Amino acid sequence: MPATWGIEEYGDFCLTLSRNLTPEQVLTTFGADPGEARLMSASQIESEIEMTETSALLGAGDTGTWSFCIEISNPIGFADVILKNLCGDSEAFALSRSGHSMTTFKYAHAGRLSESFEPRNPQTVRGDSHHAFFQRIQKMSPDTSAAMASLQVMSEYIGAEIPPSLLNGPLLTANLENVDRALLARPVPDFHPPAPPGTRSVLGRHLGTIG
Repeated sequence: MPATWGIEEYGDFCLTLSRNLTPEQVLTTFGADPGEARLMSASQIESEIEMTETSALLGAGDTGTWSFCIEISNPIGFADVILKNLCGDSEAFALSRSGHSMTTFKYAHAGRLSESFEPRNPQTVRGDSHHAFFQRIQKMSPDTSAAMASLQVMSEYIGAEIPPSLLNGPLLTANLENVDRALLARPVPDFHPPAPPGTRSVLGRHLGTIG
């Protein structure tokens, strides 16, 4: 994953990757109507769409057999219900960072969260994925940020890079207004694996109130 992707310039963000879904199906999973989505570049989005604290802006595209959705500001793609549906009977990733600088990595397979953690924080590791994404990130240079190390691991796994030119669009773009974040925050039965004794939840930090 090229360092020039500029992920460190963002505050809140979420990048999801889902195998065997189209960009239109990805938008549907988020609750958007793909028929109302528009192909827009990053510059068009900046000048034509006004974001609010209750909206979620989605940009969907694809690379090979994987589709992605990039959200900058107020992301929702890390929510259990969305990630489970993105996964389906295949697999999906969600890499997110909150404005409080907490980076979270999630990998779901066959409708279940297989691995989740805060990169480089072993106390947060949950799941039993045989891919051992946490260990892969741990082996990278400590000079590489948690977010960039995570992006590199994801890129290596899917066998494709997501360069800045791809993320800047044009992407199939939808703006979800008045997202019910309380609903999205509800746990999904049988999605999370049990936490090992003595570990705390990856969502254990207080993140403040969502407007």
